[in-house]
Amino acid sequence: MRNPRLFAVFVVANLLLAAPPAWGSRFMLFSRVWGDAIVVTDMTPTGRALTPASPAKPVYFQGVSLGARLGTIAGDTMPDEKKFDDFVVKTLAKQGYLAAVPHVHEPTLFLVIQWGYITGWSNLLWFLGYDPNKDFLPDFLEIHPSWAEAVLDTARDPTYGIMITAFDFKSANTRHPIVCWQTRIGLSALGKSMAQALPVMMVAAGPTIGHETNTPVLSDADIPGRGRVELGELKVLGYEDTPAPAAAPPEKQK
Repeated sequence: MRNPRLFAVFVVANLLLAAPPAWGSRFMLFSRVWGDAIVVTDMTPTGRALTPASPAKPVYFQGVSLGARLGTIAGDTMPDEKKFDDFVVKTLAKQGYLAAVPHVHEPTLFLVIQWGYITGWSNLLWFLGYDPNKDFLPDFLEIHPSWAEAVLDTARDPTYGIMITAFDFKSANTRHPIVCWQTRIGLSALGKSMAQALPVMMVAAGPTIGHETNTPVLSDADIPGRGRVELGELKVLGYEDTPAPAAAPPEKQK
């Protein structure tokens, strides 16, 4: 199990509780070749004790979007933050994470989302779920060639990242908020703009959000409306509008 450093700038606010409009077609979702988005979900013991979200058993949340807190680059085309936040809410809803309505559905999670442009070998290895202390073994690349090679290749170049951190709602506005899980999504920034890439990454990562992964997950971003999950020897190929869960661990609670 990994025990990465969790970081999230914490602010208490509501995250676009209104139902998002059907505007996804305004994004240029699919470029010539997108490749694999890399997704990792780290889970704490508190998170493992929760019932995973699904359309049949939704989990209600409030939260905040911090925008491009992870970094930007001059000259890049940025997404419209309001529209992208709406798109995030819509994507989360498909996975069973629904915005709480006061006096109707009480929230159990507080979600913090941030995104941006990530550089630096060590930063990217952590963000993409690669632990050199564990993974640099003599036979490692032979045992896990697909995701290990993809992570190392992606970490050589600047990468777009999305990070969603889930806190226990009751502890969220205290001095010691309790982390439940954190999902991080990475995609090579080469030949793309942030406005194009971020929606693609959310679609590709959908069924992995909030579901623990034991290794980084490769999700094919080249198939419109679909995703391919490859996790070690286990392969789940394809989903359309019926998301299936899949999911790695944040900082352990003391």
